[in-house]
Amino acid sequence: SVIYVKNSNDEWEEYHRLHGTENRIWTDIEKMPKNLQNAFIAIEDERFYTHKGVDWKRTISALGNQLFKFSETEFGGSSITQQLIKNITSDKKRDYARKIREIARALYIEKHLSKTDILEAYLNTIALGNGICGVEVAANYYFNKSAQDLTLLECASIAAITKNPSKYNPIKSMEENKKRRNTVLSKMLELGFIER
Repeated sequence: SVIYVKNSNDEWEEYHRLHGTENRIWTDIEKMPKNLQNAFIAIEDERFYTHKGVDWKRTISALGNQLFKFSETEFGGSSITQQLIKNITSDKKRDYARKIREIARALYIEKHLSKTDILEAYLNTIALGNGICGVEVAANYYFNKSAQDLTLLECASIAAITKNPSKYNPIKSMEENKKRRNTVLSKMLELGFIER
């Protein structure tokens, strides 16, 4: 809920927001800039539109890395669909049984929902630091604007938060966020989402 008050110019302005455990304002995907959608796809799941809920290449690579440590950098194998499942269920245990359940659920969801519906739900449920859930509240909190008004750099900055909301907080860790934001922009460029 949002409480509004009249300011000295006799105009209504937001005074305070009330929310439960999750601070979220659901926003239709049509009101989210394409750059925002593409920033998340680029950095979180570049094959989102071509897989059927599970990016098997990424999943097998992540599993192989976990078993054989061929890379010091730990990377996740979860698709956006799988991350959505984590966001909306209480199934958070880190074991192979949970991963199998998550894969089965992702395959089921992809049969029943469109990619647009999945992406919209993901962008409205993703944790973005400071108790923020979803891109609308993140845009409000970090940039004092609605998600639909975000610039390309702001879109990339919000997408950068997902890897580690504490480390990549745009306010508390501006330089770290900037480095990660530039990684997002590079990936968007590589995938043809933006031009130089």
